[in-house]
Amino acid sequence: MIKHFISAGFLFLSILSFSQNNSTPVQLDSKSRLAIFMSISQLMKDNYVEPETAIKMSNYIEKREKGGAYNYVTDPVAFSDMLTNDMYSIYHDGHLSVQYNPALEAQLLETAASVSPANDTPPQRNINANFGFRKVEILNGNIGYINLEHFWADKIYGKETMKAAMQFVSHANALIIDLRNNGGGSPETVTMLCSYFFDKKIHVNDTYSRPDNSTTEFWTTPDSSLKSLTKMPLYILTSSKTFSAAEEFAYDLKNLKRADIIGETTGGGAHNTFERPVGNGFVIYIPYGKAVNAITKTNWEKVGVKPDVQVPAAKALETAEMNIFQNLISKTKEEDELFELNWQFELLKAANNPISFDAATLKKYAGIYSDRTFTFENGKLFYQRTGKPKFELEAMAPGKMKGKDNTYFKIEFVENKQGLVNKVKVYYQDNRIETSERTE
Repeated sequence: MIKHFISAGFLFLSILSFSQNNSTPVQLDSKSRLAIFMSISQLMKDNYVEPETAIKMSNYIEKREKGGAYNYVTDPVAFSDMLTNDMYSIYHDGHLSVQYNPALEAQLLETAASVSPANDTPPQRNINANFGFRKVEILNGNIGYINLEHFWADKIYGKETMKAAMQFVSHANALIIDLRNNGGGSPETVTMLCSYFFDKKIHVNDTYSRPDNSTTEFWTTPDSSLKSLTKMPLYILTSSKTFSAAEEFAYDLKNLKRADIIGETTGGGAHNTFERPVGNGFVIYIPYGKAVNAITKTNWEKVGVKPDVQVPAAKALETAEMNIFQNLISKTKEEDELFELNWQFELLKAANNPISFDAATLKKYAGIYSDRTFTFENGKLFYQRTGKPKFELEAMAPGKMKGKDNTYFKIEFVENKQGLVNKVKVYYQDNRIETSERTE
């Protein structure tokens, strides 16, 4: 049985892809509408994860059909939207959807009829999305950062892509996994990724399937080759768009007390979904199962995953970085390492809280300080040392500037008691400090 999560974003892309490749208008008649309606009603009663809700949904659309609500709907997309919204009026399940998608219906029918469906290669969409790994990098302060937009790497496809990403960040001081734009994927992928953060087998989650009344357990499988990740501080960024399998990852690690969640409460979709053809070019995505967390014995359906630190999604990365630096600085004793952390932390604070100086202030800074010359040009301040390149400066903090797009030096303008700038102090990333008196 297929067991996976479908993201709302993918559903939209499926519809968009079809509409862009099929310009032939289709008109529904009463016979085709009835066939579609009856098929959906029966599939829901047989498979939907919550039987009582399925009956209520089916009864409601049956009542709507008998009352003539669909009689004059000839546009297939409008019909699919009406059916979906009518079922939503009973219970808004973000994984449930009726679509008009003849291409997908044909594919599902072909797969069902095939004795041995081809599965030698992953879906092209997964390859094109690099199995969900949008960006992997090292931020200032040796902070690992992974922007993960889908949980599409499984044990067959994408496993090596995940391993390469995790190996790249394995020497970081801390790791941030950004799920703010992640709409879901596979629970198998969730467990694979969780496995990197534990040094022993951990029971993270179960999935219950209503059609066969079965429960599948998911346990981590530790990777001994990247042991540093098991102790690495972990932060997960969320938004209201974080959904399904992405929510499971955050929910599992939060309840295992292995990660700090920063951002917004997530979308609230904890159901497993499969697609079924319903005739006349229509497909229904049916939530047939649900997640059951190994610790809480429940899930995040409708309520979402509440972050440990609640901030707007746009501020989540900044907040995580600030927390990481503060924790690292509080625990670091080695002098050179502590200097570097404070150096980077000051740059981060300046970037997150930008300021600017007015023209009068910049003109006050302009002048010659021994072999250092500061010039005010076109509303900006420039710095050049004799025989060295010329740099545009940007504000960092009151009285302090740095080279634009340059983190190697910072300049402090020192005022005397009369408020006149009479010298500059230049701080270097190698822990040197040079002072120059104003000469003119």
